[in-house]
Amino acid sequence: MHSHDSIAIYLLGLATFVTFLSAQLITPIVPVLADKLGAQDLNIAAVSATHIILLALLQIFTGALADRFGKRRTIALGAFLAALSSILCVLAWSWKQLLILRAIGGVADAIAGPALLALVAELSGKQKGKAMGIFRSSQGLAFIIGPTIGGTIAYFSYIHAPFFVDFCLTILGILIFLLLVPETKRKPRGLAHSLESLKLIKKDLALMKIAFLGFTETFAFASLCSFVPALAIKLQMSEIQIAALFTAEAAIFTLTNIVVGTLSDRIGRKSIMILGLSFSSANLIAFFFASEYWQILMLMAFYGSGSSAVYVMSSTMAADILPEENRAMLFGAFDAIMDLGLVIGPILCFTFLAVSGWPINNSFLLMAIPSIIALSIIFRMKETKCETSR
Repeated sequence: MHSHDSIAIYLLGLATFVTFLSAQLITPIVPVLADKLGAQDLNIAAVSATHIILLALLQIFTGALADRFGKRRTIALGAFLAALSSILCVLAWSWKQLLILRAIGGVADAIAGPALLALVAELSGKQKGKAMGIFRSSQGLAFIIGPTIGGTIAYFSYIHAPFFVDFCLTILGILIFLLLVPETKRKPRGLAHSLESLKLIKKDLALMKIAFLGFTETFAFASLCSFVPALAIKLQMSEIQIAALFTAEAAIFTLTNIVVGTLSDRIGRKSIMILGLSFSSANLIAFFFASEYWQILMLMAFYGSGSSAVYVMSSTMAADILPEENRAMLFGAFDAIMDLGLVIGPILCFTFLAVSGWPINNSFLLMAIPSIIALSIIFRMKETKCETSR
């Protein structure tokens, strides 16, 4: 990676950090606010899940926006819409209104997501693993600091305060993107629309396998984000305690992102993916037995390491083999397939608990099944890293 490319990636990392920091301020606040607005256990989980589900469903269409109108503009548009939906949460007087606003936030993130991934891939040069690790670590660092700051602000002031801070930080992040991060100039050619890019991804067996590997992580992560807050409220945890759960996961996720990304440039993606899937499977099963705050805190921390390996490697393996032409659109299609886990995971767990009437802990066993299946797939896959990327 050349020096100017490295500077561009670090500037992108800074802008990503500020933008994601603002969003994570409200992570521990939303379930508490939903509870205060009259939501029950599954209602609280629904409020947490709606944002993720909309993000996953819409990325197939939003990736084309970045190729057509520019990646920085698309990122700025998505971030502003997210900021607007967040500040309006202070006016919600029912949990259903809060759910709608969180859904709008999911649409906003769907607009910005593919553009961010494409920008990383195009600014990274040959060391895509390192660049993706820096990008994911910027996200992870925001996940560490954001919930703690948001929970602390709400605890010592009032519950709506983090939403105002979220708005201000997001505007700052938008300015960094527009003023400091360089734009990549690529005109889309060859693909008429996003659905055509989806068909192209589906025809590539290697990309479909990689997407499924990422699917296992999004399946589990979305389910954890939906049901861990509901479980925390059931166990009568405070905003700060809920923030600590997300912070613990994000801390390990962040600390391992650059390590696994850089290491994969040296030894290959496949070995890292095998380790990540193995650890994630065992960790998710262990959640079934957790019933105390400290047990859940430790498991959230441990989950971060396996999640990091699977998540970073999925994006990196895709970046290895996706063509440069129409990359944002193709990344949007790839993410749409991979992020079906964000939709299927929570919905399947909701259905499972609603039909069975079993406690929330039982959903964690269901979360582990895709990761176990993925292990049998990765052993038969070929390495994607080229020798020239070392």
